[in-house]
Amino acid sequence: MIKIIAPRAVIAGLATLLLSAAPPSRALHLDNAEDLASVAGSPWVIASSMAGRAAAQGSLAAIDARDGTIHRLYPESGVNDTPSDPGVGDCPGMPAADTFKPHGIAYVPKGKTGGRLYVVNHGGRESIEFFDVVLTPAPRLHWAGCAIVPPGAFGNGVAAVADGTLYMTNMGRPLDGSAPLSDMGGQVVAWHVGRGWRTVPDSAILAPNGIVATADGSQIYVASWSGSTVFALTPDGKAPRRALRLDFLPDNLRWSDRGTILAVGHRTSIKAVRDCYTSPAERCTIPSAMAEIDPALMTVRCTRPVALDMATVALPVGRELWIGTARGDHISREKPCTRHAAYGALQAPVE
Repeated sequence: MIKIIAPRAVIAGLATLLLSAAPPSRALHLDNAEDLASVAGSPWVIASSMAGRAAAQGSLAAIDARDGTIHRLYPESGVNDTPSDPGVGDCPGMPAADTFKPHGIAYVPKGKTGGRLYVVNHGGRESIEFFDVVLTPAPRLHWAGCAIVPPGAFGNGVAAVADGTLYMTNMGRPLDGSAPLSDMGGQVVAWHVGRGWRTVPDSAILAPNGIVATADGSQIYVASWSGSTVFALTPDGKAPRRALRLDFLPDNLRWSDRGTILAVGHRTSIKAVRDCYTSPAERCTIPSAMAEIDPALMTVRCTRPVALDMATVALPVGRELWIGTARGDHISREKPCTRHAAYGALQAPVE
């Protein structure tokens, strides 16, 4: 919810798939699918099912885009609890299945038969969990290790780049222990094996939420949820950051198959979303919207409503957009945004 993240190459392989098994109106029934990530070169989409309402714990699932079948990945008894990459992170062991609470996710291809999944976790510990994804004969996970989040920090979205660096939006206390920019944090942090955690320079952002990065890590894009803005940053902070104001509260960000960024979020007040998130309601009436952003120009190419309350992510899957939510029982399947589907004036960059 209030989270990412793979480079555009992660989704490019899926863009050519034809989804002939179901029309766009057919929903995929999965609770609280807060974040979604494509598995490049395959028909699979991984969903982060967030804890909330009746769900005391969260889970990870793989969805077959050809027929909509859903396979539970974790918690699942077949997951190997011996780290496949013991040199990664400083982990006491695999996250406990009965407290697992996934949030933002990122998937990076690794060879022809799978890849690595990065998962922000709030269950039992604040961490980014690493899972190796094996695709044959059906998707399954092998826990690979983790990066424990520094005390006081609270992750939301995660992005991974080619050199192994992870970028995470921090909605908690800054790494230096100072007061956060807002009550929902305000910075982007980075982690790399052997180097640990650091703060990304010039990344002070109100309520940083969704995040994506270019494959080479030269640009990072971050959604300021309460600030209704998407920022473009450089990892060293040396180039001036750019900003684009939106007319909704942007949650997750995702690359489209044409190199644009899809932002989805909430057309309501901050209080209304907070009240929903902390309530036991199975769903809330939270109007949602999306924008397709040109990352080079930092302008909006298209903006329109989406048909799912409290929507948090839009992922291109074949000829559709799959829309997830932090509070609901299904993933909506909708048509892609077009330049002529605007509900309001296109937004301009802000200084």
